[in-house]
Amino acid sequence: MEKELERIQQASSYLATLLRRREDYGEWLWDRKNLWRRYGVTELFRDLSQESARVSSFQEALRCFRFFKQRHFLRIGGRDLLGWADLEETTGQLADLAQVCLQVGLEWLKAHPEAWVPEAERDEVAACLGRVPVVVLGLGKLGGRELNYVSDVDLLFLRQDSSSHEGESPEQHRYTALLCQKLVRLLADSVEGDRVFHVDLRLRPQGKDGELVPTAGGAAYHYLLTGRAWERQMLLKARPVAGDRGLGASFLKEIRPFVFRRFLDFQALDELKAMRDRILFESTTRTSKRQFDVKLGAGGIREVEFLVQSFQLIYGGRHPQLEEPNTLKALRRLQELDLLPSEAALELQAAYVFLRRVEHWVQLDQNRQTQQLPASTEARRRLATTLGFEGNWERFLKTLHSHCRVVHEHFSALFSGPDRADSQAEVPSPAKPSSEAAASLDLSSWLDQRAPSLAAFPRSFVRRVEDGVLPYLEAVDDELRQAMAARVDRYLAQVCRRPGLRTFLASQTDWVPVIMGAVARCKLVADMLERQPGLVEALAHWDDPAVSHSDWQSSARSILVRTTAYDETFEWLRRFKNERLLLAALGDLTGVWSHPQVEAALSDLADFVIQETLKTVCAAVELSDQTPLVVLALGKLGSREMDYLSDLDLMFVYEPLEGEAPDQIPMPVVRLMHRFMRMLSTPLQEGPGYEVDARLRPTGNYGPLAVTRANWEDYYANRSDIWEIQALLRLRAVAGPGRLQREMMERAAALCYRPRGAESVWPRLAELRGRMEEERASERNDAVDLKLGPGGMADVEFLVQGVQLLYGHEREELRCGNVRLALPEAARRVLENEEAVQKLTAAFHVLRALEHRLHLMTHLGGGRISRIQFQNLVRLGLWPPPQLPLRVETWEDLLALRRFVRRQWEAVCQK
Repeated sequence: MEKELERIQQASSYLATLLRRREDYGEWLWDRKNLWRRYGVTELFRDLSQESARVSSFQEALRCFRFFKQRHFLRIGGRDLLGWADLEETTGQLADLAQVCLQVGLEWLKAHPEAWVPEAERDEVAACLGRVPVVVLGLGKLGGRELNYVSDVDLLFLRQDSSSHEGESPEQHRYTALLCQKLVRLLADSVEGDRVFHVDLRLRPQGKDGELVPTAGGAAYHYLLTGRAWERQMLLKARPVAGDRGLGASFLKEIRPFVFRRFLDFQALDELKAMRDRILFESTTRTSKRQFDVKLGAGGIREVEFLVQSFQLIYGGRHPQLEEPNTLKALRRLQELDLLPSEAALELQAAYVFLRRVEHWVQLDQNRQTQQLPASTEARRRLATTLGFEGNWERFLKTLHSHCRVVHEHFSALFSGPDRADSQAEVPSPAKPSSEAAASLDLSSWLDQRAPSLAAFPRSFVRRVEDGVLPYLEAVDDELRQAMAARVDRYLAQVCRRPGLRTFLASQTDWVPVIMGAVARCKLVADMLERQPGLVEALAHWDDPAVSHSDWQSSARSILVRTTAYDETFEWLRRFKNERLLLAALGDLTGVWSHPQVEAALSDLADFVIQETLKTVCAAVELSDQTPLVVLALGKLGSREMDYLSDLDLMFVYEPLEGEAPDQIPMPVVRLMHRFMRMLSTPLQEGPGYEVDARLRPTGNYGPLAVTRANWEDYYANRSDIWEIQALLRLRAVAGPGRLQREMMERAAALCYRPRGAESVWPRLAELRGRMEEERASERNDAVDLKLGPGGMADVEFLVQGVQLLYGHEREELRCGNVRLALPEAARRVLENEEAVQKLTAAFHVLRALEHRLHLMTHLGGGRISRIQFQNLVRLGLWPPPQLPLRVETWEDLLALRRFVRRQWEAVCQK
């Protein structure tokens, strides 16, 4: 015992004084084994509650709280000094100590109004305090559970809004403020030269000029409408520490959109950079002072905390994992998310731990709020001994300077210029036409003149734009060249209106040529980014556009689960949908995704949006997500062959509950479906939704939007035409209760895959195909329809589906809604040789790929393509894509391919 207590006394004059003044402290530490214990919050609460229950006057309470603090400071400091506790335990225990003092103090004051309220007002005060809930929010290091021994405790008091109870009189407001003032005194008043903690209330709305205890609604209004950057930074660490925690939690949920912006908050870069520059100036100024300040000096604690908080403000809305008030834990999250390189994160963690321990023992030596290194030789020796340097001050300084140098380097690099290559991914380049003239100075000057927004960017950025655009400008005619330059200029003009986005885009060294090349060549991408220029911020989250759907979905759901507002959820869904669409286009253009992979990704995306939309709308209309309504997909969504511009072909089936009319849909379910379809398709601030088509339902547009399960089965079993059964081949359940989904899929399969005669299939399909071609295909000599015209994709689809209707009951391999996957087996059933099977399979792949690229270039639906459009696809490097199974490089190649497809279809129909 003597050895450990002697070490504690040698390390801190303050702790030594406590042990000398009260012998019972040593006995409490050693004989009762408290030095070996880590107290939980409940144990600390029990300890102080029991002690405070014995006092009745305010002066006695002041002494009680200080004795409690002193005993536990000896325990916490001793464990820290002896190496029995790491920094996180030490700072967490100090924060728990402050939190318990606030909670017990609040309860004691409410229970003992006689100790602080004039006698004439006691009854009224007691009644008031029971009616007006108050919460104490911890900010700063208290909120982050990383308190110092001699920290300011930053607090924000809030009371419930008067609209939440029976009104509030001026007296009630005054009594609530008086209660909080007394609570502050319990911690901050000096008694016999000691206090529990300094208390700072200046961080409340409007600072020292604002109300001491504002309403939660008033504070939220302040932050959401007029809050400043430093207040966002301050609220990163806010958490309820005493009082009505439910009130505190609801307040923090309400202001979350202010703290963590919905999308990557690069708009905050300018404000944060100005704050960083001010810190750099101040830290440089402080170096002229005699003693180094471990908090405010260059490379000090403030620089680590500011760096971490900057990343949280920028990325926190997109990464819920960063909603972490503790600095060390937040550093680990940044490392896990690859927002900080592992080496940098580890260096910053090590430096932060060291600097905080220095700060602790500088303060604990004299129980003084300071961060400056000591001046006296004895104090320096004591500090160097306590921190494990055996009293060697020079060795301590060398380690300190090493950590500070590392921190300052990382801090100085924060928000470095736009020419810094932030993206570490190796981005494949899209195919480019070979043309030396494309890089000519004349063409570069021409682009500068017709895209004047380029002048707002550094020349290094302009060169990267030219790398992505110039190779294609020379190959096209003047009209298209003008359109391409206009797209580049319109997008960059939008970027210039958002300084943070401009900084971000300029930092994406590897991606700028890809993005700007896509904007110039693809009207679909240009239109998306002109409406929503910030969609490129997705690249800060996913540097690989080919991210798997499971990873992408997991990330999206981790954000959605934290949103509570109906409108906010749908804005997020729009953002997710359009960001994923952009990533798919970039993955397509750079060749990292094949066209089947693009189709699968877009189908998975649509499934996700449908499922989350249904869940959100169900909650809004107060229906269970197990309501027996199933959403069935048909068409390209059903077959998982979605294109960039595909509609959602949907059908709804309801299974009446026991006691409901067997042939009617309840009105709440009807309203649910209408709202669901509206929320899928309505354009929002974050961009367009999906076009929804429900015409494939039984009886089409003339029938009800949804049918009961019994009516659905009766219709398809007894009244449907063959083309309606043909449509069911692509049916897939995408949302609704799992049991009902499975049963509807099984029933649809039974209806589709049953024995049929060829005479009931091929003549009817040939008739339907002919009508489709005659009524809907629009062809002329210089334009064809890739889907509906003769030799188009519809020929292949009808061939496959005819085989499925005839032979699906025999061969499981044919029971597949995806035409691409079912095609080889289906073709082998009806074509004469394997060569024809392989060529037809390749032809379908080529036609689908050509349709994808056509939609990217024109942003027009349908499959109609002209000769000049085909030639422009080639000139723009959009055609042919890599790894195409057939060489289709000219218009004549395309026409020959269509003739081959038509011959196969006609041969099958004539059998």
